[in-house]
Amino acid sequence: MNDTKYFEPKILVGIDELTLVLSIDKEIREEVEETENWKTVAEKIIQEFEEKAQLETIFGERCELTENRPAGYKVAYKYGNQPFYFAVAYHPAHCRMGVLVKFSGHSWAVYCADGNMNVKKFLQAVKSASYKQRLSRIDFTIDYQNWDMTVDDIYQRLVDNRLEIHNRSERKNNSEITGYEVDGEASTFYVGSKKTGTRLFARIYNKRTEQIEKKGFRLDEALHTKSWVRFETVFKGDYAHQLTEIIDKMREEDLQNLIIDKVTEKFLFYDTEKNRYTDYTVALLKKAEKSFPQLRLESPRDNNFVSSLFHLVRNAGLFSALHKSDEIWGKSTSETLLSKLHQIYTEYYEPNDDVKLWLNKHTDILQKETLEEQFVRLKRLISVTQKQKFKESEKTEKECETVCAINIP
Repeated sequence: MNDTKYFEPKILVGIDELTLVLSIDKEIREEVEETENWKTVAEKIIQEFEEKAQLETIFGERCELTENRPAGYKVAYKYGNQPFYFAVAYHPAHCRMGVLVKFSGHSWAVYCADGNMNVKKFLQAVKSASYKQRLSRIDFTIDYQNWDMTVDDIYQRLVDNRLEIHNRSERKNNSEITGYEVDGEASTFYVGSKKTGTRLFARIYNKRTEQIEKKGFRLDEALHTKSWVRFETVFKGDYAHQLTEIIDKMREEDLQNLIIDKVTEKFLFYDTEKNRYTDYTVALLKKAEKSFPQLRLESPRDNNFVSSLFHLVRNAGLFSALHKSDEIWGKSTSETLLSKLHQIYTEYYEPNDDVKLWLNKHTDILQKETLEEQFVRLKRLISVTQKQKFKESEKTEKECETVCAINIP
């Protein structure tokens, strides 16, 4: 065998792990919560999902998962006696958490291979009138096999500012870079935070070393490569939700293009010494033949003041914190809490660039009105929202019993 041809540089595009959440409509959910019937509903959803996904055919018979249940979920199942992690789970007391379906990278690879499946076909196959579905996490991978690069070199050049990470708008990514070094050499580093609530982060690591040390399911492939660097981009939360919609509308044959498009939308490696993108970034861009809708990130610079207040009232958890304070320590302690929060604000708060941009854009306009006028608009917005919610509830009240009977037996 010709070694030169054998170790030819390759770029492989794929999906590692993914997590899917199955949920029921809000109106139905409220009735299910009132009747404390969520456990029965969740079990029905799991039964239908496993049939549509052919889980027992591909993985084996369902059984209870007692160890390593997904965080926050009390009831979990696995399928077959497999060497990989796969779980379907729910919490019997929390309908809002839905049913969680969690694939590890290994289980997803086996599922796709044995079931002749991909993420587009999978999401189509498991669609149901009984539940809604959306991804809460999906990991896109770009594998550079036999390229003249190392993880440590990329990491050190980023730390020294010889490399920069840009997005498609050529804006520099200033996320924290965290490296894990052994004997002064990094084999893994992260771009961005892995904390709960993060929409996006990237992991760059030595896939060849990982597979050899862990005797992974791609060990043979690793042994037949000279080098293997993986760029893994993790989309969570709202980004994963948007990708669910994009995947639903795209053609199956465009899946590779989608992965490349989304990775390069967020992570382009720019060589500051040569004033151009790196060879591996350019090569990846050339593999893409189609673009897709850009992932949206809501920014405070685009919100008007009343919208910001409305978010604070309805979604930010402030009012629930005030209520908890009154319930635990007595009425009116919420006023003390607000006072303490204001003290923290005056002592520690530093506005970020988004807030400064927002002020530059809106200050002149808002100063033509009073703060009291903003509160009047806020109350009107809350009132309209409450009335709309009541109308929707009234409209679906008569339908709810029929919907439950048809969709959630």
